[in-house]
Amino acid sequence: MPIPERLSAVHHDSSALYVSNPLPALNEQITLRLRAPADAEIARVYIRIAPDGEQAFTPMLKVAASASHLQYWEGPFKVANPKTHYRFKIILASGEAYYLSANGLNRFDHPDWFDFKIVADLHIPDWLEGAVFYQIFPDRFFNGDPSLTPKPGEWTIGQHSVSNPAWDALPQAWKDTGNLDFYGGDLPGIAQKLNYLQDLGVNALYLTPIFVSTSNHRYDVTDFYHIDPHLGGDDGLAALRAALDAKQFRLVLDITLNHCGFKNHWFTDAQADLNSPTAEFFTFYENDPQKYEAWLNVRTLPKLNYRSQKLREAMWMGKDAIMRRWLREPYRIDGWRLDVANMQGKQGAVQLGHKIGRELRRAVKGENPNAYIYGEHFFDGTPHLQGDEIDASMNYAGFTFPLWHWLSGQEQGFEWRPLTVDTSQLPAEDMAAAWTIYRAAIPWVVQTMQFTLLDSHDTVRVAHKVHEDRALVKLAALFQMCFPGVPCVYYGDEVGISGSVDPDNRRTMPWDESKWDADLRAHYKQIIHLRRTQPALLHGGFQQLYARDSVASFLRESAEQRLVVVGHRGPGTLEALSLPVWQAGIPDGARLKDLIGGAEYTTEYGYIALANLPHGAGLILEVIG
Repeated sequence: MPIPERLSAVHHDSSALYVSNPLPALNEQITLRLRAPADAEIARVYIRIAPDGEQAFTPMLKVAASASHLQYWEGPFKVANPKTHYRFKIILASGEAYYLSANGLNRFDHPDWFDFKIVADLHIPDWLEGAVFYQIFPDRFFNGDPSLTPKPGEWTIGQHSVSNPAWDALPQAWKDTGNLDFYGGDLPGIAQKLNYLQDLGVNALYLTPIFVSTSNHRYDVTDFYHIDPHLGGDDGLAALRAALDAKQFRLVLDITLNHCGFKNHWFTDAQADLNSPTAEFFTFYENDPQKYEAWLNVRTLPKLNYRSQKLREAMWMGKDAIMRRWLREPYRIDGWRLDVANMQGKQGAVQLGHKIGRELRRAVKGENPNAYIYGEHFFDGTPHLQGDEIDASMNYAGFTFPLWHWLSGQEQGFEWRPLTVDTSQLPAEDMAAAWTIYRAAIPWVVQTMQFTLLDSHDTVRVAHKVHEDRALVKLAALFQMCFPGVPCVYYGDEVGISGSVDPDNRRTMPWDESKWDADLRAHYKQIIHLRRTQPALLHGGFQQLYARDSVASFLRESAEQRLVVVGHRGPGTLEALSLPVWQAGIPDGARLKDLIGGAEYTTEYGYIALANLPHGAGLILEVIG
């Protein structure tokens, strides 16, 4: 049975407009709010909770609305548990009942997993709200000190030796180079380009690993206690920290908790003597030092064994643990990105992911409550995103991949597993549904911390994914900057770098401005500025408004501002569209101005009339009157 049209606009999210205190203390009583059109025939509304496992219903009261076209309901809510679930039961005048959860409105009840959620005593890093990250693969960004660059033949692994390609040469396949092709990017180079980054508008950096290593990607860490001297060493990181402080930038480093490199002394000591102190850091079989657990059977990446208490002490629990010491002076990093977080602590019958996630959080936050911890999750990271483990995941599944599929007609994995993927265009309805279900599984305050990206060193470039269509790159970037979470630009996307699978996606940054797409960079500057200055994008709630075929639209709203974000994928020009905005509580006669192009619109009968939207059009419409 279809949901009554006017009821379909009922809305709640756990942002400050609808929850009197989104970050309450345990046992604090707060107020929940619900919005609906005035003519939705609602008779009663209840807050359904289940403190300590037993359900209870609290009645809400209809309160005076500030506008005649709306109705609001409010009710008390006690934060009774460390994480308290709630949903709404809405009774119509006809006697029909509907349940509203974070996954939407249904006639039937549903599992608790999709309830709205309030986390007690949760601290959010106070700098995240206005942060826009920029991801750098250090070897490919800028060579600031050529004397640091590894020399040709300096070391050999297997059949490959160090080489130095020309800066503008395309990366060669790893099977041909062994990842020993070093272009020479380093930490001094990053420091020297901070003016460029500041002009772009970003204010936080995420660096892929910079610890001592033998490869250009440095995920095979040889020494977690020192920065690679070919990048500038420990002093180079301290100098970068000082340079970042001068420009009020934040810095997050990448760490491989799941594995280390086969030349790490922990591993070489263990192989030399299976009774050595570090042997328990690994899993050896048949008492044979050559038979060990490795990440995805890559023999150069022995997997770390977190059944070892000593390993956990060394990594995060001990006073001088690795993850603590880099948070301190003179390096004072602002957080950690956890490589392959979906796999750490997991090995057959041993499943310690949640245990070490909670332990790690306590240790890192104990050292610095404002540290940001996010993990690599290509798939469903929601079980780890409940407020007691990582702050966020790299939001591939909940944002990036549905957007890719809608824009390009290629599901994630197309380049790697072409026979297993969907190669038809994803309708906007399904993209919106995917966004909703992944958001619904986690608390709103965690949604605001999700690491929102279009691509990375582990994926194809967004330009490649959308078949080099600059209009679609612009639209993707606009949606990214308007979506809840913490956005991150992968270096060079803003000037048009493309690239297929690794290592083509790790091309060098072109510093010859004649090779830049200047129009694309100007677009990035504009939308990054909006992301950092518009209240609704900084801390506003989220409501999906419209999603059909080639058009998607959503609302971001705060006490100060309401923004309607619209995107048209194409192909071709959309001659006319009546965009419904009545579900957002926007009245007839309201004026909206596009913050991108400046055009103005007026609502009539609950809709905005849009005309001649070109392929890839993106609008950010502010309600101005």
